[in-house]
Amino acid sequence: MELPRVEFKVLGPMEAVADGRTLPLGGPRQRTLLATLLVHADVPVSADRLCDAIWGETPPASAQANVRSYVAALRKALAPGPGPGEDRLGLGHRGYLLRVEPGELDLHRFEDLAADGRRALAVADHHRAACHLREALGLWRGAAFDGVAHNEALHIEAVRLEEARLTAVEDYAEARLALGEHREAAGMLREQTALHPLRESLWAKLMLAQYRSNRPGDALRSYAHARAALREELGLEPGDELRRLHRAVLVRDPALGAAPAPLRPARALPSWRTVNQLPADIADFVGRDLVMSRAAALLEPAAAPPVAASAPGVPSAAAPVVILTGPPGVGKTALAVRLAHLLRHAFPDGRLFLRLDGTRGPRRPAGAVLAELLRGLGAAASSLPEATVDRAAMLRLLLSGRKVLVVLDDARDEEQIRPLLSGVPGCAVLVTGRDRPAAPAGAHLVDVTPLDDEESRLLLRRTAGPRRLEAEPEATAWVVAGCAGLPLALRVAGAVLAGRPHWRVRCLADRLAGAHGTQEEPAPDAPAVHSAVAAAYRSLPAEAARAFRALGLLPSPRFPGWALAALLDADDPDGPHGGTPSAALDALLDAHLVQVEGADAQGRLRYRSHDLLHAYAAERALAEEPARWRREATARVLDGCLTRVRAAGDQLLRGEPGDLVRGGPGDLVGWLENEREGLVTLVEFAAATGHGPHVAALAAALEDVCHLRNWWDEWDRVARAALDRAEADGDQVAVAVAQGSLARAHAVRGRVDEAVTRWERALERLDALGEPHHAARLRTHRSFAVSDRGMAELAHDDALSAAEAMGRLGDAHGQVLALRSLGYALVCRGREAEAARALEPALETAERLGHPLLLADVLQLLAVTDIGLGRLGRAARQTHRALAGYRMVRHRPGEAYALVTLGRIHVRLGPDQAPRALGPLAEAASIFTELGERRGEALTSYWLGKVHAALGETARATSRIAEALTGFRVLRMPFWAETARRELSALARAATPPGRAPDGPSECPYAVR
Repeated sequence: MELPRVEFKVLGPMEAVADGRTLPLGGPRQRTLLATLLVHADVPVSADRLCDAIWGETPPASAQANVRSYVAALRKALAPGPGPGEDRLGLGHRGYLLRVEPGELDLHRFEDLAADGRRALAVADHHRAACHLREALGLWRGAAFDGVAHNEALHIEAVRLEEARLTAVEDYAEARLALGEHREAAGMLREQTALHPLRESLWAKLMLAQYRSNRPGDALRSYAHARAALREELGLEPGDELRRLHRAVLVRDPALGAAPAPLRPARALPSWRTVNQLPADIADFVGRDLVMSRAAALLEPAAAPPVAASAPGVPSAAAPVVILTGPPGVGKTALAVRLAHLLRHAFPDGRLFLRLDGTRGPRRPAGAVLAELLRGLGAAASSLPEATVDRAAMLRLLLSGRKVLVVLDDARDEEQIRPLLSGVPGCAVLVTGRDRPAAPAGAHLVDVTPLDDEESRLLLRRTAGPRRLEAEPEATAWVVAGCAGLPLALRVAGAVLAGRPHWRVRCLADRLAGAHGTQEEPAPDAPAVHSAVAAAYRSLPAEAARAFRALGLLPSPRFPGWALAALLDADDPDGPHGGTPSAALDALLDAHLVQVEGADAQGRLRYRSHDLLHAYAAERALAEEPARWRREATARVLDGCLTRVRAAGDQLLRGEPGDLVRGGPGDLVGWLENEREGLVTLVEFAAATGHGPHVAALAAALEDVCHLRNWWDEWDRVARAALDRAEADGDQVAVAVAQGSLARAHAVRGRVDEAVTRWERALERLDALGEPHHAARLRTHRSFAVSDRGMAELAHDDALSAAEAMGRLGDAHGQVLALRSLGYALVCRGREAEAARALEPALETAERLGHPLLLADVLQLLAVTDIGLGRLGRAARQTHRALAGYRMVRHRPGEAYALVTLGRIHVRLGPDQAPRALGPLAEAASIFTELGERRGEALTSYWLGKVHAALGETARATSRIAEALTGFRVLRMPFWAETARRELSALARAATPPGRAPDGPSECPYAVR
């Protein structure tokens, strides 16, 4: 029977119109019922689901009767003409069904028109695309379901529709830009960016429209507005696409005049970004013309395409390696930096610079250096493979097809640099090294010799001034001879003269001669540098001399200002140099014994000295400072570092202040990222020099930081340093704690068997020592790590024991974590009701403590528990709260797992809702890929397979779940592997409808770090 036509409108205030008149839809609950039926148009909806939509979890006793009453009223309202209302809204054995004819529901018309527009856009039919998309957007009269009381399913639908509308806006803008309607598109996009200032894709199209309207200034202002909004609201910088567009506008790139290129699928590797890590070029560079010409001639062929294949094992001619060698202080680094700057046009895709510190301290592992390289190119630390050879392969893949120069400064030997040689055509490697290494096959050795007398005098004149030198030519010749043509010695000597205008040049010459003949200093590697530094040091004021000696106590010649202040026990955090005594530091800067290296995340200056100067400072500290003072000074630096790490960790756990400026004084998370290598180096140094309590405290503070920031390499190094120090000190408690930290670090990388072995040893020791607090913390971590690894019973016992111990000890935060582990163990044993009871007090305590991350973790697990109990509306609310919490503290893994949970809710809502799971699951997959989170990738593949199964796409479902099964087996997740195997068997037999296998207590549907 043909139904009288009714126009249903939900893209704005909900209306039903027939014969030009608006139909009465009743009160709020009746309208909610109709909205739910429209979302599920032509699909039966059970009375229970309608009750849940109207009243949530607390329906009245009369709920079913009320539903029947609302349905009867709607039947009457929706049958404006003759005929029974049951034809429009009927009741079958599966529930109530609202019939909607084609073209009656504006939501359906919008989706059809938007799809037609996208198809036209794909074949470059821009005029037809613009027409369809214009008509689609014209259907919108406000927010979807405006005025209707939203249950969770309706809220999810409204959010989905708003996203679909914004996508249509972007497609419409793209079509109009392609048609040359730039000014019109700019007006529309300006309005949309005002409404959605965090949507970078809208800003990008607005900038393009403004640029093509001959308004590049407006385009740059739009970028500034976008950047300000992102930094203020999210604490983030604009993404790669927007930054590239900004640079293109600045240089008026001709490519901006063309139609935009089609979008490409996301890559697993980070998108390329041009990087220039070179230090600043020095202003007083002298000479080296022949050496630079030769090195440039060897490096520049990389800029040309290769002409022939290289022999096996020999770097391609298009991937040259040049090694600059020479004595200490001869200027190898300055030469390499000058050369790299001059070759910027030959290597436009990037110039990378790494300090290998090969001549002092322990050798930097090649894997750590490769990690620094890859992070500099945009790779997330947690996405890096563990094996050095795999990291080298990843680097080659990133550099492929690009022209990049890599500068490796201060290499020790061939063994250190070989894994870092990419061999990629188009790239080149420039190495500096004090000794002549056995060069890798195909590499070119270039000797850097001292400056000749004329070049030496020129450099000395630039530093000290010409008149004094010309007035005393004989003394000047002695100074030049005493510096032996080494630029470092010449600069230090020149700085001594420049800082003492009353000195004659002969006075400096005599001091240099005296330093050559003195026996108080041990024989140095570079006598001329040593003599010049000794002369400069002895001419320092007493305060500056002690500051110089103090710097020799630091593990690295690079240091922040607060570290020197801590060494001297003169901390002034508001001082102009970031806490550094300014007079002493100014004297060291004037004497060229220290240089400004850059600024930290708070904008405060960082400094460095040459490694020879640092070594001399260490000699003087050992010779002149009492052992007690040296140890106390070092302890003050460790205390300062510990205070800063704890404050940064607290910011990570509690979230950033609302008024935080990224990169500003309060951005402690930014400080952490900038200092990550220095922090690890300091812990290793403290461990090597016997500061056991400080090492243990720093390792404890950094454990959560490493966990939350995905610093897997750093976590392993810090934990091993703590373990080595504790074993050397015979501190059994610290040994067990370090073992537990190492176990946790192994577990997050998927090495659960190794982790369990370490945990077992650590817990045996702690139980024997009577350390319940440490033992409870380790049991909490072990429980969470092994619950879905076939050890749910052990996990349950661990978590129960930990929760009881934390309660006795009064550790509320620790008890919440233990109860969360207990809830997870119960879920993995199919006991969701018990899990919910365990998690309710955890939720109350987490709310009271006010820790956003802790609260998000509990909410996330509660959501999964509610899914298992069929409470989907409550699960959705918990998930959205958890997602907001994770995003507030920038916890990307938690965000991704919450998105997986959101996808699961859509799957459980039924086949008609399953397609809406694809969005959050795809976003989760992207985050997991970025982070290298293999566990999350496997779980997301499984749930994507479930979505495809629900849609009847058996081939896709089988492919996805088979991919997940492989991941589960590799990660040794037997429960999940068995679940995936059963799902594959069900798909193969088709014994049940595809993808509709029960999602009940037998599944453990949750995993998070």
